[in-house]
Parts: sequence; C-alpha cells; structure tokens
Amino acid sequence: MAVIYTRGRALKTAIAGLFVVLALASLLTVLVQLVIAVSGGSPLDPGWGVVAGVSTGLAVWATRSQVLLKLLSVADPLAHQGRARAVWVLLALVLLLVVGLKTGSADRDAYKNLVFGEGGLVEWSQVLVLLLATRAAWLIGSDLNERLEERRPGHLFQFGAACLALVLMEELAWGQVIFSWRTPPLLNEINAQNETTLHNIGWFQDRLDVGTFLATLGVLAVVVLAPRWMRALTKNCSEPMAAVTRSLTPAVYSWPLFLAVSALAFCIATRTFSDVILNRDQEWGELVLYASIYLLLLRTRVLLGPVQEAP
Repeated sequence: MAVIYTRGRALKTAIAGLFVVLALASLLTVLVQLVIAVSGGSPLDPGWGVVAGVSTGLAVWATRSQVLLKLLSVADPLAHQGRARAVWVLLALVLLLVVGLKTGSADRDAYKNLVFGEGGLVEWSQVLVLLLATRAAWLIGSDLNERLEERRPGHLFQFGAACLALVLMEELAWGQVIFSWRTPPLLNEINAQNETTLHNIGWFQDRLDVGTFLATLGVLAVVVLAPRWMRALTKNCSEPMAAVTRSLTPAVYSWPLFLAVSALAFCIATRTFSDVILNRDQEWGELVLYASIYLLLLRTRVLLGPVQEAP
C-alpha cells in the first residue's frame, strides 16, 4: 500500500506559498509601472508583465495541483516514474532558459552582464540555493541524531552543512558581494578576479576548470553507484536501519542532472564548442549542481519524516 510522507505535504504548501509571494510582488510591480506610465513617466516594461503572468500561473497550479503533491509526498511506483520524468522536464526547462537568454541578448557582453554580473540571475540563485541546502543538511543531521544511537551519520551531515556554508561564503566573497569592501592588497595581487575569495587565487584558478570537471565526475559516479552499494549494505540490516539507509541514498532518477553538469564542465575544461559555450557558463553548471544536491537533501529530509497510509 502506498504511503504519504507528511513533510512532502508541507513542502508542497511551502512551494505554493513561494509562488504566491512571487506572483503578488510581480503584479504589484506591474501595477506601479502602469501608474507611472499613465502619469507620463517611463513606459511599462513588458518583461514584468511576462513575469507576473508566469508566476501567477505557477501559483495557481502549485496551490491546486495534485500531481505536485503526489511527486513530493507519495511513495509508490507511479509517483516514482513521475519523479523520473520531472527530472528530465526540469533539465529541459533549464536548457530552454539558457538558450533563451543567450539568443535574446544583443551580444555576449549583454548576456554576461544580465546573467553573471553583480546582482545577476545566476549569482544570487546560487546563493539562495546554497543557503537552503545548508539548512536542509543541518536538519537532516539533527534528524539522524534523534533516530540513531550512533552519532557519526548525523555529525557527518552537519559537517556537510558546514562545507556548504563555506561554499556559500566563497560565492559571496565572504561578504564582499553585499558590503562592497575593497579587496586586501595582498589578496588582490594573487586573486584572478580581484575578490576576497580563495578559489580564485592563482594556483587554484589555473586548475579550476579541470578540477571542477573531475569533481563533478566524482559526484556523478557516487550518484550512479551509491544505490547499488546501499542495496548490498542493507541486506542484513534491520528494517528501521534499512529505511534510514534508503533515505540517505541518492535517488536513481537524479543522474541526468549530474550528467549534464559533468558534460558542461568537460566542454569548458577542454574548450569544446567554445564558440557556443562560454567559460562563464560554468556558473550555470554550478547552479544546477547546487540545486541538484539541494533536491537530494530535500528528498532525504522528507523520507526521514513521519508517514501515513494513503487513503
């Protein structure tokens, strides 16, 4: 019999609430622009109209959708197949977004400024996803400490949360992105981007592309092989421990996201398709990587929560 994870229900409610807030904010922005335009000021930006329409549609869909509820909270074969299809749809939407932004920009500089500049789409999306992933990893560690007598798994996840927080601070240049202080002179001389970061220091920067590819390849290998390892490990486990182990195992259907990240990192490291794929496009790969890790953490958090039988 299928079961429902109550944290999945709560997650669906949170997603719907987020879309409602975005819809209200964008509609309010359109209304203010309309008033200014009628008063003889700047004309209405049609882009905000598109954002308002899309966010409103998503808010209505997320609030009413039983499909979303099933994807997030139901454990049965049909829901599992739906999640596998959703991964491919998500990957296709990301690809369409990137292609749309590239083809819709006047030139490469305009594309870089829109997507990667200060306050750009990718930079702040990475920050938000890393912040959420850090919190999810820490909460999973707390869940494991409550459910298991052995403390090492919980502490491992909390250590992972600390590592994600470190990556978050690097993305924020340790606060420089927010507070705009000057880079210390010594660091400014050896940092490729003249920022307060460690990963852009000369030695790391020179090996960053190849290192990123190898790291993404390693993550892909873990995602693909971990389910097989875990099945072998849980053969002689008690059912409660096997349930926890299954919760911690990466979802089999998540591999396309990690494969796409690894393929992009390979193209950038080897300068393949360099006329189309820019070095800065690695930022897209990092965003998809962080988001994919966050999705796996959300899945684990949901599976570690209470369950009830489906009606």
